[in-house]
Amino acid sequence: MKKIIYILLLFNLAFTQEEIILDKISSVVEDKVVLLSDVVLAANAISAQQKLNPSKNPEEFLKILEQTRESMVEQLIIIEMAKKDSVEVFDKDIDRALNQQIENIILQSGGKEQAEKALGKKISTFKRSYRDDIKGKLLAEKYTLQLTSDINVSRKDVETFYNNNKNEIPSLPTLYKTRHILIEITPTKETLKNSYEKALDIRNKIINNSLSFEEAAKTYSNDPGSKNIGGNLGFVSRGVFVNEFEKIAFTLEKNILSDPVKTKYGYHLIEVLNRSGDKVNVRHILIQNKLTDSDKKTAYDKTVDLKNKINSVDDFYIIAKEHSKDNTNNLNGGLLGLIDINNYQIREVSNIIKSIEVEKISNPILTEFGYHLIWVDYIKDGGIPILNKNWSEIESLALNKAKADWYNNWITQIKSKFYIKRNPLSYPQIIN
Repeated sequence: MKKIIYILLLFNLAFTQEEIILDKISSVVEDKVVLLSDVVLAANAISAQQKLNPSKNPEEFLKILEQTRESMVEQLIIIEMAKKDSVEVFDKDIDRALNQQIENIILQSGGKEQAEKALGKKISTFKRSYRDDIKGKLLAEKYTLQLTSDINVSRKDVETFYNNNKNEIPSLPTLYKTRHILIEITPTKETLKNSYEKALDIRNKIINNSLSFEEAAKTYSNDPGSKNIGGNLGFVSRGVFVNEFEKIAFTLEKNILSDPVKTKYGYHLIEVLNRSGDKVNVRHILIQNKLTDSDKKTAYDKTVDLKNKINSVDDFYIIAKEHSKDNTNNLNGGLLGLIDINNYQIREVSNIIKSIEVEKISNPILTEFGYHLIWVDYIKDGGIPILNKNWSEIESLALNKAKADWYNNWITQIKSKFYIKRNPLSYPQIIN
């Protein structure tokens, strides 16, 4: 039956849990196509990060759609160019970038639930759908970086840029060079035992035919993205799941129910329904580890104990390396970089940054990620940029503009050598 989806539904896509399939071709580049569904998915991610409500700002969202579509066209072209020059990206880099992107979206949206509303998808579904796009972005970035690596600016170029743009250069924010140590709240042995036994009991009910897999998923699974569809995750490739889950999913025989599989999310019951090439059609039931007050107290006490051992930045660096669970920066002394507290997404952290003394350890701070210890190396004052005072920032702006100008000229010339067809982003659209 034909279903008509009007533009209002597209705008509301970012704020509904209903799964809407958009299968219109938005563009063609040589023999490759850009699907409208992919454009909408990426545009929703951008809107979520910009905190833009498409239904309240339809014109702005349409601009994002157009810009996203053109970016994808350029991405396909650059990928073809990169292949010719044997430029590659690695799975571990793709996974790291994808996880960071998802973390940013969650932080900027104000939580997982709000992020899923903004994306129009469950996080788990978004992650599987968005992986190829992240791979393309990384490949395009790597190739573009190589192309522009020899571009530089002279002192005269920086001075000219400043004199021509000083009225448009925004005021610089006050920045805090910040470090943190993250101690996650982890389940105790008793909590793990309870989760395992619950998963094992559900498995036995399925094996004994007293409960179907679909019924068990809908009744017991703690994965909101799959429980209502019988735990089905669809066809997935390697690199999507955590290692423990993936190891079983890609080695388990078809239609055999696994034993409880432990991951950081809890215990899973996994069943492979089918295989196609290097992909598997898999379903699961997740039993999460329910954290207790005792679990939280254990993490808090550990954080306090570590705090009492820190008297200098050297102490902080060593303890972050040994104990912090933030794998993106623990080997770098927990360095978060220069933070603008007015725009930092974790409000509990930004609030404490402005209230602690420089080179003094904070008390434990609780966020959704666990307990944090915060350290500020120094404060860099903001204000209206002055050439001599803020030379490095202005030089960076001038260099970025020079690279952007070069890239825009280059991509315009390259586009003329490819067959490109852009279909109107028009609505309503018809889906069979």
